[in-house]
Amino acid sequence: MNLNSLFGKQKELDEYIYEKNNVTAKEVFERKIVALLVELGELANELQFFKYWKENISIDGQRAIEEYIDVIHFAIGLAVDLGIDEHEYIETQPRDLNKLFIGIANLATVLSASKEKEHAKTLVNNVIALGYQLGLDEQTVIKAYNKKNVINYKRQNSNY
Repeated sequence: MNLNSLFGKQKELDEYIYEKNNVTAKEVFERKIVALLVELGELANELQFFKYWKENISIDGQRAIEEYIDVIHFAIGLAVDLGIDEHEYIETQPRDLNKLFIGIANLATVLSASKEKEHAKTLVNNVIALGYQLGLDEQTVIKAYNKKNVINYKRQNSNY
């Protein structure tokens, strides 16, 4: 999945938000990590794969895509904040969703302390791998990202 076209868009959105809110990327880096973790949790809650106690699981596919796109926004945003403007996906083996979600959360936590580009690249790679495991393709992700990007600008312009 080549999402390189999204890096510039995310940079523009984030810079717009930083300027509008009189903050810097450095000042909000940890907040963006928390936001990523929250969105990851919302995606997990939508997918319900971890709910071993629940027999009847109903997933709203459109809502799941929207939550995944929120995760993409923050993962790419963190990478951009560290000076990364593209990513070449390295194929990974499918993993149990519980382990993949924990791995992404762990990477985000490590990134909050390290601020190393390699950790950010691995984070983005794992988020892309998650998209593949959810059955998403490049076209679906880019289309949904662009739709959410428009919404994010509207929210900023309406003092969301």
